[in-house]
Amino acid sequence: MSAPQPPSPDGLPVLGNAVEFATDPFNFVGNAVDQCGDSYRMVLPGANDVYVLCHPDFYEQVLVDDVDSFNKTADFRAAFGNGLLSSDGETWRSQRQILQPLFYRGYIQKFVDQMVACTERRLDTWQGHMEGDIEQEMKDLTFEILFSTLFGEVIGPGERSDLRNAADDLNEWFVPASWMLPNWVPTPARRRFKQSKAVMRDEVKGLLAERQASPGSDDTDLLSQLFDAQESNPDLATEEIEEHLMTMVFAGYETTATALAFTWYNLATHPSVREEFESELKAVLGGDPPSIEDIGELEVTDRILKETLRLHPPIHTLPRQTTREMEMRGIRVPKGKEVHLSVIHTHRDDQFYDDPEEYRPKRWSNGFEDDLHDFAYIPFGAGRRACIGREFALLEAKIVLATIGQQYRFEDEGHPLEIEPEITIKSKDGVLLSAHEKL
Repeated sequence: MSAPQPPSPDGLPVLGNAVEFATDPFNFVGNAVDQCGDSYRMVLPGANDVYVLCHPDFYEQVLVDDVDSFNKTADFRAAFGNGLLSSDGETWRSQRQILQPLFYRGYIQKFVDQMVACTERRLDTWQGHMEGDIEQEMKDLTFEILFSTLFGEVIGPGERSDLRNAADDLNEWFVPASWMLPNWVPTPARRRFKQSKAVMRDEVKGLLAERQASPGSDDTDLLSQLFDAQESNPDLATEEIEEHLMTMVFAGYETTATALAFTWYNLATHPSVREEFESELKAVLGGDPPSIEDIGELEVTDRILKETLRLHPPIHTLPRQTTREMEMRGIRVPKGKEVHLSVIHTHRDDQFYDDPEEYRPKRWSNGFEDDLHDFAYIPFGAGRRACIGREFALLEAKIVLATIGQQYRFEDEGHPLEIEPEITIKSKDGVLLSAHEKL
Protein backbone atom coordinates (compact mmCIF):
# COMPACT_ATOMS: atom_id res chain seq x y z
CA MET A 1 0.00 0.00 0.00
CA SER A 2 1.49 3.33 -1.08
CA ALA A 3 2.00 6.22 1.30
CA PRO A 4 -0.81 8.81 1.63
CA GLN A 5 -0.65 12.30 0.23
CA PRO A 6 -0.03 14.98 2.86
CA PRO A 7 -3.05 16.66 4.46
CA SER A 8 -4.39 20.07 3.45
CA PRO A 9 -4.92 22.96 5.87
CA ASP A 10 -8.40 24.35 6.40
CA GLY A 11 -9.63 26.41 3.47
CA LEU A 12 -12.71 27.89 1.80
CA PRO A 13 -15.11 26.07 -0.51
CA VAL A 14 -14.00 26.33 -4.15
CA LEU A 15 -11.23 28.82 -3.32
CA GLY A 16 -9.31 26.43 -1.10
CA ASN A 17 -6.27 28.08 0.47
CA ALA A 18 -5.96 30.85 -2.12
CA VAL A 19 -7.31 33.78 -0.09
CA GLU A 20 -5.24 33.23 3.05
CA PHE A 21 -2.11 32.52 1.04
CA ALA A 22 -2.51 35.61 -1.17
CA THR A 23 -3.19 37.97 1.74
CA ASP A 24 -0.56 36.74 4.22
CA PRO A 25 1.69 33.98 2.81
CA PHE A 26 4.09 33.66 5.75
CA ASN A 27 1.33 33.51 8.32
CA PHE A 28 -0.41 30.93 6.16
CA VAL A 29 2.69 28.71 6.18
CA GLY A 30 2.93 28.91 9.98
CA ASN A 31 -0.75 28.03 10.41
CA ALA A 32 -0.50 25.20 7.89
CA VAL A 33 2.48 23.62 9.66
CA ASP A 34 0.65 23.88 12.99
CA GLN A 35 -2.31 22.04 11.49
CA CYS A 36 -0.62 19.52 9.24
CA GLY A 37 2.99 19.06 10.31
CA ASP A 38 6.11 19.48 8.20
CA SER A 39 4.38 18.63 4.89
CA TYR A 40 1.03 19.76 3.55
CA ARG A 41 -0.89 20.14 0.30
CA MET A 42 -2.02 23.66 -0.58
CA VAL A 43 -5.28 23.65 -2.55
CA LEU A 44 -5.62 26.40 -5.16
CA PRO A 45 -8.49 27.06 -7.61
CA GLY A 46 -7.73 26.60 -11.29
CA ALA A 47 -4.28 25.16 -10.64
CA ASN A 48 -2.61 21.99 -9.47
CA ASP A 49 -2.25 21.52 -5.73
CA VAL A 50 1.13 22.65 -4.37
CA TYR A 51 3.02 20.39 -1.97
CA VAL A 52 4.91 22.37 0.67
CA LEU A 53 7.78 20.67 2.52
CA CYS A 54 9.20 22.13 5.72
CA HIS A 55 11.96 19.84 7.01
CA PRO A 56 15.66 19.55 6.07
CA ASP A 57 15.30 15.83 5.39
CA PHE A 58 12.93 16.69 2.54
CA TYR A 59 15.41 19.22 1.20
CA GLU A 60 18.20 16.68 1.19
CA GLN A 61 16.09 14.26 -0.82
CA VAL A 62 14.93 16.89 -3.33
CA LEU A 63 18.26 18.68 -3.78
CA VAL A 64 20.71 15.78 -3.50
CA ASP A 65 19.48 12.22 -3.10
CA ASP A 66 16.78 12.27 -5.82
CA VAL A 67 17.72 15.46 -7.59
CA ASP A 68 16.94 14.09 -11.08
CA SER A 69 13.36 13.44 -9.99
CA PHE A 70 12.69 17.17 -9.48
CA ASN A 71 12.85 19.74 -12.29
CA LYS A 72 12.39 23.49 -12.23
CA THR A 73 8.75 24.56 -12.40
CA ALA A 74 6.86 25.72 -15.46
CA ASP A 75 6.77 29.24 -13.96
CA PHE A 76 10.52 29.58 -14.31
CA ARG A 77 10.53 28.27 -17.87
CA ALA A 78 7.68 30.58 -18.85
CA ALA A 79 9.44 33.57 -17.29
CA PHE A 80 13.09 32.94 -18.16
CA GLY A 81 13.23 30.65 -21.13
CA ASN A 82 16.16 28.27 -21.23
CA GLY A 83 18.74 30.04 -19.08
CA LEU A 84 20.67 28.38 -16.26
CA LEU A 85 17.99 29.30 -13.71
CA SER A 86 15.21 27.43 -15.53
CA SER A 87 16.87 24.67 -17.60
CA ASP A 88 17.14 21.01 -16.62
CA GLY A 89 18.93 17.80 -17.55
CA GLU A 90 21.82 17.81 -20.00
CA THR A 91 21.09 21.40 -21.06
CA TRP A 92 21.60 22.55 -17.48
CA ARG A 93 24.74 20.43 -17.02
CA SER A 94 26.33 21.90 -20.15
CA GLN A 95 25.44 25.46 -19.13
CA ARG A 96 26.73 24.99 -15.60
CA GLN A 97 30.01 23.57 -16.87
CA ILE A 98 30.55 26.61 -19.08
CA LEU A 99 29.54 29.22 -16.49
CA GLN A 100 30.97 27.75 -13.27
CA PRO A 101 34.58 28.94 -13.85
CA LEU A 102 33.32 32.54 -14.10
CA PHE A 103 32.18 32.38 -10.47
CA TYR A 104 35.13 30.68 -8.81
CA ARG A 105 36.40 32.57 -5.78
CA GLY A 106 39.78 33.22 -7.37
CA TYR A 107 38.17 34.77 -10.44
CA ILE A 108 35.60 37.05 -8.81
CA GLN A 109 38.19 38.58 -6.48
CA LYS A 110 39.24 40.90 -9.29
CA PHE A 111 35.92 42.74 -8.96
CA VAL A 112 36.69 44.09 -5.48
CA ASP A 113 37.93 47.48 -6.69
CA GLN A 114 34.85 47.93 -8.90
CA MET A 115 32.56 47.09 -5.99
CA VAL A 116 34.31 49.59 -3.74
CA ALA A 117 34.22 52.30 -6.44
CA CYS A 118 30.49 51.85 -7.05
CA THR A 119 29.82 52.03 -3.31
CA GLU A 120 31.90 55.20 -2.91
CA ARG A 121 30.00 56.88 -5.76
CA ARG A 122 26.72 56.03 -4.04
CA LEU A 123 27.98 57.41 -0.70
CA ASP A 124 28.93 60.70 -2.40
CA THR A 125 25.22 61.30 -2.98
CA TRP A 126 24.45 61.01 0.73
CA GLN A 127 26.59 64.05 1.59
CA GLY A 128 26.99 63.06 5.20
CA HIS A 129 23.36 62.11 5.85
CA MET A 130 20.78 59.77 4.37
CA GLU A 131 17.25 59.33 5.61
CA GLY A 132 14.61 57.17 3.97
CA ASP A 133 14.34 53.77 2.35
CA ILE A 134 17.71 52.03 2.63
CA GLU A 135 16.31 49.09 0.66
CA GLN A 136 15.93 51.30 -2.39
CA GLU A 137 19.42 52.70 -1.87
CA MET A 138 20.84 49.18 -1.77
CA LYS A 139 18.88 48.21 -4.89
CA ASP A 140 20.34 51.21 -6.69
CA LEU A 141 23.82 50.27 -5.51
CA THR A 142 23.64 46.57 -6.37
CA PHE A 143 22.27 47.52 -9.80
CA GLU A 144 25.30 49.73 -10.37
CA ILE A 145 27.68 47.01 -9.18
CA LEU A 146 25.95 44.44 -11.38
CA PHE A 147 26.31 46.50 -14.55
CA SER A 148 29.93 47.36 -13.73
CA THR A 149 30.99 43.76 -13.17
CA LEU A 150 28.67 42.10 -15.68
CA PHE A 151 28.93 44.45 -18.63
CA GLY A 152 31.80 46.80 -17.79
CA GLU A 153 29.28 49.67 -17.88
CA VAL A 154 29.56 52.46 -15.31
CA ILE A 155 26.05 53.63 -14.48
CA GLY A 156 26.24 56.45 -12.00
CA PRO A 157 23.69 57.32 -9.30
CA GLY A 158 20.56 58.77 -10.87
CA GLU A 159 21.28 57.39 -14.34
CA ARG A 160 19.20 54.93 -16.40
CA SER A 161 15.97 54.94 -14.44
CA ASP A 162 14.41 52.91 -17.27
CA LEU A 163 16.74 50.00 -16.60
CA ARG A 164 16.41 50.28 -12.84
CA ASN A 165 12.62 50.11 -13.10
CA ALA A 166 12.86 47.16 -15.48
CA ALA A 167 15.15 45.28 -13.10
CA ASP A 168 12.69 45.95 -10.26
CA ASP A 169 9.80 44.45 -12.19
CA LEU A 170 11.54 41.20 -13.13
CA ASN A 171 10.04 39.75 -9.94
CA GLU A 172 6.48 40.61 -10.91
CA TRP A 173 5.81 37.23 -12.49
CA PHE A 174 5.97 35.64 -9.06
CA VAL A 175 3.75 37.85 -6.88
CA PRO A 176 1.39 35.57 -4.88
CA ALA A 177 -1.82 36.79 -6.51
CA SER A 178 -0.43 35.94 -9.98
CA TRP A 179 1.63 32.89 -9.12
CA MET A 180 -1.38 30.83 -8.03
CA LEU A 181 -3.10 31.38 -11.41
CA PRO A 182 -2.37 29.47 -14.65
CA ASN A 183 0.48 30.95 -16.70
CA TRP A 184 -1.82 32.02 -19.52
CA VAL A 185 -3.82 34.44 -17.33
CA PRO A 186 -2.64 38.01 -18.22
CA THR A 187 -2.51 39.65 -14.78
CA PRO A 188 -1.27 43.26 -14.40
CA ALA A 189 1.85 41.99 -12.62
CA ARG A 190 2.64 39.62 -15.49
CA ARG A 191 2.18 42.42 -18.02
CA ARG A 192 4.66 44.55 -16.07
CA PHE A 193 7.08 41.63 -16.01
CA LYS A 194 6.86 41.13 -19.78
CA GLN A 195 7.32 44.85 -20.48
CA SER A 196 10.33 45.01 -18.16
CA LYS A 197 11.84 41.86 -19.63
CA ALA A 198 11.57 43.40 -23.11
CA VAL A 199 13.32 46.59 -21.93
CA MET A 200 16.12 44.63 -20.30
CA ARG A 201 16.51 42.28 -23.24
CA ASP A 202 16.86 45.21 -25.66
CA GLU A 203 19.60 46.64 -23.44
CA VAL A 204 21.41 43.32 -23.26
CA LYS A 205 21.22 42.89 -27.03
CA GLY A 206 22.65 46.38 -27.53
CA LEU A 207 25.55 45.73 -25.18
CA LEU A 208 26.25 42.39 -26.88
CA ALA A 209 26.29 44.07 -30.29
CA GLU A 210 28.67 46.77 -29.07
CA ARG A 211 31.06 44.19 -27.63
CA GLN A 212 30.95 42.05 -30.77
CA ALA A 213 31.78 45.13 -32.84
CA SER A 214 34.80 45.89 -30.60
CA PRO A 215 36.21 42.53 -29.51
CA GLY A 216 38.85 42.68 -26.81
CA SER A 217 37.79 46.16 -25.72
CA ASP A 218 37.34 45.09 -22.12
CA ASP A 219 38.46 41.96 -20.31
CA THR A 220 37.40 42.90 -16.78
CA ASP A 221 33.73 41.92 -16.90
CA LEU A 222 31.73 38.71 -17.09
CA LEU A 223 30.44 39.51 -20.57
CA SER A 224 33.98 39.33 -21.97
CA GLN A 225 34.51 36.00 -20.27
CA LEU A 226 31.32 34.65 -21.83
CA PHE A 227 32.64 35.62 -25.27
CA ASP A 228 35.90 33.84 -24.45
CA ALA A 229 33.90 30.78 -23.41
CA GLN A 230 32.07 30.91 -26.74
CA GLU A 231 35.36 30.55 -28.61
CA SER A 232 36.10 27.25 -26.88
CA ASN A 233 32.44 26.14 -26.90
CA PRO A 234 31.08 26.75 -30.41
CA ASP A 235 27.70 25.32 -29.35
CA LEU A 236 27.27 28.34 -27.04
CA ALA A 237 25.09 30.54 -29.25
CA THR A 238 24.84 34.30 -28.84
CA GLU A 239 21.16 33.87 -27.99
CA GLU A 240 22.17 31.58 -25.13
CA ILE A 241 24.63 34.19 -23.84
CA GLU A 242 21.73 36.63 -23.90
CA GLU A 243 19.63 34.24 -21.78
CA HIS A 244 22.46 33.83 -19.27
CA LEU A 245 22.91 37.57 -18.91
CA MET A 246 19.19 38.08 -18.34
CA THR A 247 19.28 35.37 -15.69
CA MET A 248 22.23 37.05 -13.95
CA VAL A 249 20.36 40.36 -13.82
CA PHE A 250 17.31 38.67 -12.29
CA ALA A 251 19.19 36.49 -9.82
CA GLY A 252 22.00 38.84 -8.82
CA TYR A 253 20.32 42.15 -8.20
CA GLU A 254 17.41 42.29 -5.75
CA THR A 255 18.51 39.32 -3.64
CA THR A 256 21.78 40.97 -2.58
CA ALA A 257 20.09 44.34 -2.11
CA THR A 258 17.50 42.80 0.21
CA ALA A 259 20.17 41.03 2.26
CA LEU A 260 22.08 44.31 2.66
CA ALA A 261 19.02 46.37 3.57
CA PHE A 262 17.88 43.85 6.18
CA THR A 263 21.43 43.71 7.59
CA TRP A 264 21.46 47.48 8.07
CA TYR A 265 18.06 47.24 9.77
CA ASN A 266 19.28 44.53 12.12
CA LEU A 267 22.40 46.54 12.99
CA ALA A 268 20.34 49.67 13.62
CA THR A 269 17.97 47.81 15.93
CA HIS A 270 20.71 45.91 17.80
CA PRO A 271 23.22 48.56 19.01
CA SER A 272 25.51 46.07 20.77
CA VAL A 273 25.92 44.07 17.55
CA ARG A 274 26.52 47.30 15.64
CA GLU A 275 29.28 48.30 18.07
CA GLU A 276 31.01 44.96 17.64
CA PHE A 277 30.72 45.33 13.85
CA GLU A 278 32.21 48.83 13.88
CA SER A 279 35.03 47.80 16.21
CA GLU A 280 36.01 45.00 13.85
CA LEU A 281 36.03 47.30 10.82
CA LYS A 282 38.28 49.75 12.65
CA ALA A 283 40.66 47.03 13.81
CA VAL A 284 40.93 45.21 10.47
CA LEU A 285 40.67 48.03 7.95
CA GLY A 286 42.18 50.94 9.83
CA GLY A 287 40.28 53.43 7.68
CA ASP A 288 41.42 52.00 4.33
CA PRO A 289 39.03 50.62 1.69
CA PRO A 290 38.48 46.88 2.12
CA SER A 291 40.70 44.54 0.13
CA ILE A 292 40.28 40.87 -0.68
CA GLU A 293 42.80 40.08 2.08
CA ASP A 294 40.71 42.00 4.61
CA ILE A 295 37.49 40.15 3.82
CA GLY A 296 38.75 36.88 5.25
CA GLU A 297 39.48 38.58 8.59
CA LEU A 298 36.01 40.08 9.03
CA GLU A 299 34.64 37.26 11.18
CA VAL A 300 32.05 39.37 13.02
CA THR A 301 30.81 40.78 9.72
CA ASP A 302 30.53 37.26 8.36
CA ARG A 303 28.39 36.16 11.31
CA ILE A 304 26.19 39.25 11.01
CA LEU A 305 25.50 38.55 7.35
CA LYS A 306 24.96 34.86 7.98
CA GLU A 307 22.37 35.59 10.66
CA THR A 308 20.54 38.01 8.37
CA LEU A 309 20.40 35.33 5.68
CA ARG A 310 19.00 32.92 8.26
CA LEU A 311 16.29 35.20 9.62
CA HIS A 312 15.48 36.86 6.28
CA PRO A 313 16.58 34.54 3.44
CA PRO A 314 16.04 36.47 0.18
CA ILE A 315 15.01 33.23 -1.54
CA HIS A 316 12.38 32.12 0.97
CA THR A 317 11.16 29.06 -0.95
CA LEU A 318 12.68 26.73 -3.55
CA PRO A 319 10.10 25.51 -6.11
CA ARG A 320 10.47 22.23 -8.00
CA GLN A 321 8.25 19.87 -10.00
CA THR A 322 8.24 16.08 -9.71
CA THR A 323 9.18 14.05 -12.78
CA ARG A 324 7.83 10.82 -11.24
CA GLU A 325 5.75 9.76 -8.26
CA MET A 326 7.78 10.16 -5.07
CA GLU A 327 7.60 8.75 -1.57
CA MET A 328 9.15 11.08 0.98
CA ARG A 329 9.21 10.69 4.77
CA GLY A 330 5.95 8.75 4.78
CA ILE A 331 4.04 10.85 2.25
CA ARG A 332 3.37 10.47 -1.47
CA VAL A 333 3.73 13.19 -4.09
CA PRO A 334 2.33 12.30 -7.53
CA LYS A 335 4.19 12.90 -10.78
CA GLY A 336 4.00 16.39 -12.27
CA LYS A 337 3.22 18.18 -9.00
CA GLU A 338 4.76 21.43 -7.84
CA VAL A 339 6.81 21.12 -4.66
CA HIS A 340 8.00 24.04 -2.53
CA LEU A 341 10.82 23.79 0.00
CA SER A 342 10.03 26.37 2.67
CA VAL A 343 13.51 27.70 3.47
CA ILE A 344 12.29 30.50 5.73
CA HIS A 345 10.24 28.12 7.87
CA THR A 346 13.21 25.85 8.55
CA HIS A 347 15.51 28.84 9.18
CA ARG A 348 13.08 29.86 11.94
CA ASP A 349 12.34 26.41 13.34
CA ASP A 350 13.11 25.90 17.04
CA GLN A 351 14.02 22.30 16.27
CA PHE A 352 17.28 23.69 14.90
CA TYR A 353 17.70 27.18 16.37
CA ASP A 354 17.27 28.42 19.91
CA ASP A 355 15.09 31.56 20.01
CA PRO A 356 14.75 31.39 16.22
CA GLU A 357 12.93 34.73 15.89
CA GLU A 358 15.77 36.56 17.63
CA TYR A 359 18.63 38.18 15.70
CA ARG A 360 21.72 36.64 17.33
CA PRO A 361 24.87 36.58 15.14
CA LYS A 362 26.87 35.03 17.97
CA ARG A 363 24.91 31.79 17.52
CA TRP A 364 27.30 31.10 14.62
CA SER A 365 30.30 30.93 16.99
CA ASN A 366 31.92 28.02 18.83
CA GLY A 367 31.24 25.30 16.31
CA PHE A 368 27.46 25.76 16.19
CA GLU A 369 27.32 24.60 12.56
CA ASP A 370 29.08 21.34 13.37
CA ASP A 371 25.91 20.05 15.04
CA LEU A 372 23.41 21.73 12.70
CA HIS A 373 21.57 19.61 10.14
CA ASP A 374 23.36 20.08 6.80
CA PHE A 375 20.13 21.30 5.18
CA ALA A 376 18.78 23.46 8.01
CA TYR A 377 20.59 26.51 6.61
CA ILE A 378 20.31 26.87 2.83
CA PRO A 379 19.95 30.54 1.82
CA PHE A 380 21.66 29.70 -1.50
CA GLY A 381 20.04 26.32 -1.99
CA ALA A 382 22.15 23.17 -1.80
CA GLY A 383 23.51 20.30 -3.85
CA ARG A 384 24.66 20.59 -7.44
CA ARG A 385 22.01 23.21 -8.22
CA ALA A 386 23.05 25.54 -5.42
CA CYS A 387 23.27 29.18 -6.49
CA ILE A 388 26.18 29.59 -8.89
CA GLY A 389 26.61 33.21 -7.76
CA ARG A 390 26.96 32.44 -4.05
CA GLU A 391 30.60 33.50 -3.73
CA PHE A 392 29.99 36.64 -5.80
CA ALA A 393 27.00 37.67 -3.69
CA LEU A 394 28.80 37.10 -0.37
CA LEU A 395 31.86 39.01 -1.55
CA GLU A 396 29.73 41.90 -2.80
CA ALA A 397 27.73 42.05 0.44
CA LYS A 398 30.84 42.06 2.64
CA ILE A 399 32.55 44.72 0.51
CA VAL A 400 29.47 46.97 0.70
CA LEU A 401 29.02 46.42 4.44
CA ALA A 402 32.66 47.17 5.13
CA THR A 403 32.85 50.24 2.87
CA ILE A 404 29.67 51.86 4.18
CA GLY A 405 30.09 50.68 7.77
CA GLN A 406 33.43 52.46 8.08
CA GLN A 407 31.88 55.80 7.18
CA TYR A 408 28.22 55.70 8.27
CA ARG A 409 26.18 54.56 11.24
CA PHE A 410 22.53 53.58 10.77
CA GLU A 411 19.90 54.54 13.33
CA ASP A 412 16.46 53.07 13.89
CA GLU A 413 13.66 55.59 13.33
CA GLY A 414 10.99 53.40 14.92
CA HIS A 415 9.56 51.96 11.71
CA PRO A 416 8.97 48.21 12.13
CA LEU A 417 10.17 45.92 9.38
CA GLU A 418 7.37 44.06 7.59
CA ILE A 419 8.25 41.58 4.88
CA GLU A 420 6.28 40.19 1.97
CA PRO A 421 7.15 37.53 -0.57
CA GLU A 422 7.47 37.40 -4.30
CA ILE A 423 10.04 34.92 -5.56
CA THR A 424 12.30 36.84 -3.19
CA ILE A 425 11.31 38.51 0.06
CA LYS A 426 11.26 42.27 0.33
CA SER A 427 9.97 44.87 2.73
CA LYS A 428 6.30 45.79 2.54
CA ASP A 429 6.79 49.56 2.94
CA GLY A 430 10.54 50.01 2.63
CA VAL A 431 13.35 49.72 5.20
CA LEU A 432 13.21 53.18 6.75
CA LEU A 433 16.37 54.21 8.58
CA SER A 434 18.62 57.22 8.94
CA ALA A 435 22.36 57.14 8.29
CA HIS A 436 24.87 59.65 9.66
CA GLU A 437 28.47 60.05 8.63
CA LYS A 438 30.93 59.29 11.42
CA LEU A 439 33.08 62.22 12.49
